[in-house]
Amino acid sequence: MACCGAVSPTALEQYANSIRGQLHGLELCMDFPMYTVPLRTLMEMTRLEPHEVMKEQGLLVEFDRKMGKAVFVSHQWLDADHPDPDCRQMRVLQDALRTVKSMRSIPVDVVSETLNHGTPLPSSELLSEPLFFWYDYFSCPQKEERTKSHKRLAINSIPAFVDSCSFFFALVPVLENPDGTNAISPGSWHGRGWCRLERTCRELAQNHDWVVVKGPEDLELISGAVASTRAGAGPVGEGVFTVAKDRLFLGSVLMTALKRKLMSLLDAQDFPGYRAFLNQQPALFRGLECDALAPVPGFEIDLNSPWRAMNFFHQNGFRSISDKDRCGWMPLHYAAVNGDPALVQDLLVLRADPDQGTTGIHPSFGFERGMLPISIACLFRNTDLIQFLISAKAKVTSNVVIHGPLHCAAAQSTRESMRILLEARCSPLEQNSFGGTILQMAAYYGSCEAIDELPRHVNTPLNASEALHSAALGGAGAEVVHRLVEIRADVNIQTDEHFTRKPLMRAVYTLLTLQHRFYKVTPFSKVMYHAKGATPLMVAMLCCNHECAAALISAGAQVNLRNARGCTAADFAVGHSLPEFLREAFEGRVEACRRVSLLARGWVELSF
Repeated sequence: MACCGAVSPTALEQYANSIRGQLHGLELCMDFPMYTVPLRTLMEMTRLEPHEVMKEQGLLVEFDRKMGKAVFVSHQWLDADHPDPDCRQMRVLQDALRTVKSMRSIPVDVVSETLNHGTPLPSSELLSEPLFFWYDYFSCPQKEERTKSHKRLAINSIPAFVDSCSFFFALVPVLENPDGTNAISPGSWHGRGWCRLERTCRELAQNHDWVVVKGPEDLELISGAVASTRAGAGPVGEGVFTVAKDRLFLGSVLMTALKRKLMSLLDAQDFPGYRAFLNQQPALFRGLECDALAPVPGFEIDLNSPWRAMNFFHQNGFRSISDKDRCGWMPLHYAAVNGDPALVQDLLVLRADPDQGTTGIHPSFGFERGMLPISIACLFRNTDLIQFLISAKAKVTSNVVIHGPLHCAAAQSTRESMRILLEARCSPLEQNSFGGTILQMAAYYGSCEAIDELPRHVNTPLNASEALHSAALGGAGAEVVHRLVEIRADVNIQTDEHFTRKPLMRAVYTLLTLQHRFYKVTPFSKVMYHAKGATPLMVAMLCCNHECAAALISAGAQVNLRNARGCTAADFAVGHSLPEFLREAFEGRVEACRRVSLLARGWVELSF
């Protein structure tokens, strides 16, 4: 006899139980073979040949997981007709693979480290089995007039290719194209629609960590949702496409990856993870033509009830407005991710509290506890919902450590979101618990719209100089440096004494400095150890942010200034293979940095 106090399972739990153990029927399908090259073949390349030539020469191998491990290489093309005419990108990859052999591990990037996400990738894990490399130019058909249908099949298979790869490399050195009319960089890679598709497929894969290759000795592991939100990152549909109509069929490709992710989360009974990705659909598919998934069957609309909320409960496995999952998130928090004002209105009718903060850290998002619904809406650029919540008298300030509403808007939202919050009496001079200003947050995330909007809401000049350090640390590029210099940022500013900072920042500074000296050297500990008296250029060099370094030098940054430990920016280049434009700058010739900075800002650009 069942206990009278037992709670019946939700529709979501029933559905998850019904599909449990059936994930083998939902494997990502490869409509085209996964052609790769072995490590040895890759290391011997001196010229990149297209798929058809490589296949004819017998150099391609159809990958099977029994053979070893695969690496998916995502990159931006340097030319309209050839991704790497002079093999410069490939040489960076080859040299980086040689470097890995001498490294104990690939460190996590600064953002991942600051949020305690992930652990370094041991080199032994990368090299423990034979490696095979997927690279679009030789893995996919290129002669479109003869193989258009095959190329489309290969594109449809991208989620399966990515999921089959043990490792994902973003190959993003700062390079000019052969005729000097364009430049590529980590920022431009993040902005390309096809690169965003590949990156998003990785974030939806079973193993979502990925490696950024900035240079022969500069590799870092990206781990965690917050770290993936890089300067310039965004949804696939809002990326830059050479052929605009490519957007028309990428929605279905991305949907394939999302559907597999949702089913795998249900199979694992990970309901918070499922809710996180289910409700991200409006953000993931922004700019694409695609109908949203509603996986849980059996809901019937009753127009006499708040049916949007009822359907939301049905799909998300909630029983009431006060339910809280094991991550400390309630229905309204997930609805803020979704961004539908009509849904949120229904939830408020059911007495949802618009000022209720999260009580835990959600692993799929990574943001700290205490996040307000309006902050979450800002992070997902849900402008209409931000306006609605303000009209519903939601608070526009909070006491969370980092991500208050206006800080979130500065990081991810549009100029319109910034304007709405500032007109609702948010202070443009607000600081978080680390002492980070709104402008610093905008610079860190590369949000040019926020940088442009803030000065319109203050009566005195903003302290733009300190924001340059944030830009260099977060990976922002030349355009951000240019915008900050326009509002009077001093490119040669040196950081102040740590005791002038807020208590939490002082504690982090002291802890990491001691860690660096006596225990373990990491990317972030190195930045903190050298922070006292550091210029933005020094921080850019410490973080291997070469585009930012070029922009700073172009704007007048001095290369011979010293920090409190007596180091110059050039000292941080020791042991690294610098791009030619930076080598020249440290020898006193800055013309190449000026050219790269202008090209990175899009002053001269080819149409591809």
